[in-house]
Amino acid sequence: MMNTAKIKLKHFIATHTFNSDKAKKEYMKFVKHRKRNVEWFENVPKRDDAKLYQLFIGKADFFFCHWFAESENAIIETLSQAGADDFMITMAIEISTPKMDLEKMKSLIETIK
Repeated sequence: MMNTAKIKLKHFIATHTFNSDKAKKEYMKFVKHRKRNVEWFENVPKRDDAKLYQLFIGKADFFFCHWFAESENAIIETLSQAGADDFMITMAIEISTPKMDLEKMKSLIETIK
């Protein structure tokens, strides 16, 4: 593992595309028991240069994850360590720090009150 004091982690959105319908079925069977975020992340190796933060998965042939990582390569290496190569290919794109529009959120909250 690397020293976290020397690593600058950035935000990435990773798009994961299943290798095939069979791979998707196998992966979904492998993770079907998972209900909470901590359970989804249980097979992701703990590394200082890539940390899985959020997962967004549905029924499509692809899904997304939000990572804090040093680079796209750190994400790919972490997933490879977890055996994800058997199920999917991944592309990660650096994004700017997520921002929330507080005024927009306030107006949305008011509409649901």
